[in-house]
Amino acid sequence: MPLFLCSVWIVFLVELLSRGKWGDTFGWTFLAIPKLTLNALVVLGLLLLLSALTNSVRLSFWLVATVCLAFSLISGIKLEILGVPFLPWDLLLTSETKDMTPYIGGLFNFTVISGVVVFIAVSLLLLYKLPRVAVKLKWKHRTTMGLFSALLLVSIYNDGAISLKKLANIENLAWDQTENVKTNGFLLSTIMNLKFLNLKEPSGYNDQSIRSIASSVPPAVPVAGDVKPNIIVVLSESFWDATQVKGLTFSQDPIPFYHALSAKYSSGTMLSPQYGGGTANVEFEVLTGNSMRFLPQGSIPYNQYVDKGIDSMASILKRQGYDTTAINPFHSWFYNSKKVYENFGFSKYISQEFFEPDYEGPYLSDRSVAKYIIESGEKTPGPDFIFANTMQNHYHYYPGKFKENTIEVTGVTGEAKGLFETLAQGLQGADNMLKQLVTYYEQKQEPTIIVFFGDHLPSLGENYKAYKDSGYLQENDPNFLNKMYRVPVLVWNNYLPQHQDKLDMSPSFLSSYVLKLAERPGTYYTDFLYQLSQKSPVIPPKNMYAAMGIDENALQSYEKLQYDIMFGKQYGYGEWAGTIKDPNYVLGPGKLEIEDIQVQASGDDQVVKVSGQNLPHNGVVLINGQPAVTECKKLGELTAVVTPEAAGSQEFNIEIVVKDSKDIVVATSNKVAYSANAANAANEVK
Repeated sequence: MPLFLCSVWIVFLVELLSRGKWGDTFGWTFLAIPKLTLNALVVLGLLLLLSALTNSVRLSFWLVATVCLAFSLISGIKLEILGVPFLPWDLLLTSETKDMTPYIGGLFNFTVISGVVVFIAVSLLLLYKLPRVAVKLKWKHRTTMGLFSALLLVSIYNDGAISLKKLANIENLAWDQTENVKTNGFLLSTIMNLKFLNLKEPSGYNDQSIRSIASSVPPAVPVAGDVKPNIIVVLSESFWDATQVKGLTFSQDPIPFYHALSAKYSSGTMLSPQYGGGTANVEFEVLTGNSMRFLPQGSIPYNQYVDKGIDSMASILKRQGYDTTAINPFHSWFYNSKKVYENFGFSKYISQEFFEPDYEGPYLSDRSVAKYIIESGEKTPGPDFIFANTMQNHYHYYPGKFKENTIEVTGVTGEAKGLFETLAQGLQGADNMLKQLVTYYEQKQEPTIIVFFGDHLPSLGENYKAYKDSGYLQENDPNFLNKMYRVPVLVWNNYLPQHQDKLDMSPSFLSSYVLKLAERPGTYYTDFLYQLSQKSPVIPPKNMYAAMGIDENALQSYEKLQYDIMFGKQYGYGEWAGTIKDPNYVLGPGKLEIEDIQVQASGDDQVVKVSGQNLPHNGVVLINGQPAVTECKKLGELTAVVTPEAAGSQEFNIEIVVKDSKDIVVATSNKVAYSANAANAANEVK
């Protein structure tokens, strides 16, 4: 019991240094008892293990406390600077370290100093009261302590039958590590994330082997085509053809346009690495050509591994004169996307913070995504590469998600019926979006390729309930992989001779296929992927290699090339490694620019009207550094009431900022000085 109390005390200080505030730490400590307990058990396990090894409880206490507090302090600094906590893979991927060094001087703030002082004082008191029996431990005691600590730590780390995490109903929030640490505590989150560190260097990996593979691959496109088509890739959230379930009848086809196009244009399925979630992993495969099959199960590369420039469709086409834009109607911090898209070579990233509030259910509508795709293309004179996600059809699918379900589903009853009807409504929105895009580009007649695909099947009830109730999925279904991981894909174009491929591939081969279709030169890597896809177009999980006739030896070169790109020296990239990132990368449709300011009287108040380029609906006007209540009455124009503090001033410093849901500024405009005394209300740009 004394050791457990010491463990709780260490956890409290760990959380204080990680969170940076006494109030937040006390709040979590008393409101998250199961999480606090598991964090304390992690420390207890370490204390017992070191005590068994050192034969000294007191020495073990100070060793464990020092290490835990040091890493939690680093995590707190990293959270403050970069918006993400310290994670186990930071020990392997250290490119962010240089971003943190200017802030080391801020280590010794009031919270840190007061916390350390209190910790030392209370720790000495606790250790003084600790029974002296801990000084000398017999080998039997030490062996017992060692075995018990190993059992304890394994039961916390483990996800199997014996799992304290499962018993406490604790989930690893891997998609948002900031929230993971805030919810589950720093030490427990770290333990849960350790499993993602299992990265082994492939046998024979070196500069010569990589260059040998790269030089032996013939180019998929020996000569670039004369046409540079727009290439638009749409990842449609949970898009899946529910009409293939034989036992169901729909009052109307939820995706008639998709069905019409798939009968004429190249279409088929991809074997997704995900079910029900993990969109970023599918996106990762499509954009980079890398495969989740060579990464630890459960890992999320966007959060764990993408910390440097990694060549993608965006950077490949950017080098060929394309404007490259990523569009996602969700938070820019989600899956670390604002940093990932920069590392992939995009020039712009239009996230939820820059969208107008056009919702369909709880999420921004698919039609609004289509609108931003079209607008982005209209702003650029040359060819565009646009990668867009959607959110309208995102989980959940219970009745009431949308204002009305207009498609009735028969052949199933109860909860499953409601789930299928809500899904059908979401699919209808996706189909309308596809029609909106194709109709626009048919009329515009710019050479264009549109790739439209689903990322994973929708999660319809616990334990695949709706799939089972409808008869689509059987218990111990021998065709489980193909039924639950096959997603639809369609490739439409408006300029090539009519031709139809029956597509059957893994998402990691999609980029090489599209580059070949567009007659756009790729790289040694996309050429390798195209060649491999002709022999092994689908890469299943490793335990399915034999059943699907996959020669594991044939994939060794693929795994080696991917390792070089993600974790190695990037030998294959050569001189163009430094050309991947766009130095002018921005969040939003473009750089925020204030062009005109007018200050007008409105009753007893003064109102500032700001107009310019790329000013979003969610922009906030800062007047002399203070946020003002801001409205957007029309696109490109924001109005704000002058604060009482600034009302008496004859000069205003005006700028526009865009904040995310965590109140972090993600974009800032130029700063403009407005002088009320100037005759023509002249603006001086600083």
